[in-house]
Amino acid sequence: MSKNQPEARERRGVRNTHNVISIIFLSLVALMGLSLSIVLLIKNATLQRQEEAALSELDALNAEGFYTEAEANKLIETATLEAEENTRNSIKQMIQEKLENGDGATSAIRSLFPEQMVVASSGRYYFFPITDNIEHHGFLETDFEVGEDGFLEYVGDDSTVEVKKGVDVSRFQGNIDWEKVAAAGVDFAIVRAGLRGTTEGKLLTDDCFKDNVEGATENGIDVGVYFYSQALNEEEAKEEVQIILDQIEPYKITYPVVIDIESAESDSARTANMTTQEYEAVARTFCDTVRNAGYTPMIYGNVKSFTLLMNAENVDDYGIWIAYYGLPLYYPYHFDIWQFTSSGRVDGIDGDVDLNICLTDYTHE
Repeated sequence: MSKNQPEARERRGVRNTHNVISIIFLSLVALMGLSLSIVLLIKNATLQRQEEAALSELDALNAEGFYTEAEANKLIETATLEAEENTRNSIKQMIQEKLENGDGATSAIRSLFPEQMVVASSGRYYFFPITDNIEHHGFLETDFEVGEDGFLEYVGDDSTVEVKKGVDVSRFQGNIDWEKVAAAGVDFAIVRAGLRGTTEGKLLTDDCFKDNVEGATENGIDVGVYFYSQALNEEEAKEEVQIILDQIEPYKITYPVVIDIESAESDSARTANMTTQEYEAVARTFCDTVRNAGYTPMIYGNVKSFTLLMNAENVDDYGIWIAYYGLPLYYPYHFDIWQFTSSGRVDGIDGDVDLNICLTDYTHE
């Protein structure tokens, strides 16, 4: 046998092996391709089912009245414009109704800003945020109503609220029949002790002070006193207090001794250019001097007094006598006396007189 035969067989065996490996490799590639095709077919079928489900859900949403994002945004825009227009019309209607009812422009404007105190002065409007740093009175708009005798009555639910009826008087009321005033149910009277002139600053006592204090006291009416101040500084405030102390020394004064702080509404008034700090200094000096003399101090003023002239928070240490005519009271903070009209009528007093209610019992202090 030729010695080349084994080598030939070996070469044929190698070739056969290579052929088998190639067949196996191609079979594996074909199997992998088939598997990938099956996976792709399954995934495609899944995606098709998901697409069909999404389309079905969208059809259901549309059938139930749902909208696309673009349609929803358009609807929101339209609704916003309609709401703004309705709000404008509502505000215009409200203002029109208030003006037609005679409430005035200030009242209409105030109703638009419930979180602020709105004050009109010299053709301008001023806005003061309502703070919680001062105690609020807490009364509802419906807690008071005018009774048959012309005085305010408390009709709220708080059984601890006790209302006293009072008047404040000066020489402008002339001779007063205090017996009739007492019979009319008046509990207290705040009598003017004097005033300081608005231009020259001259100090004056009230002509009817003595008659009024004695007449009220003799008929069982509790008495307090007030002074119309135009003091420019602490020294003048002490002068005003001294005039009061000299006058009330012989009498039993059970109600407060009050400083009346109001703007004179005149360019020639000596207080026309006073700052808030100066007004507050006058008020505090007056009240501290009164307290040191053994009497109860109080500040009288209107909404303007406790916003433009003084910061209510800075004079909150004293009694407050608020002047506001009409219901409901447009003053959010605590008060002791409320002067609610300047055109009241009381038997025993000729003509108009200021009417007040007091919520603090000064007779048992």
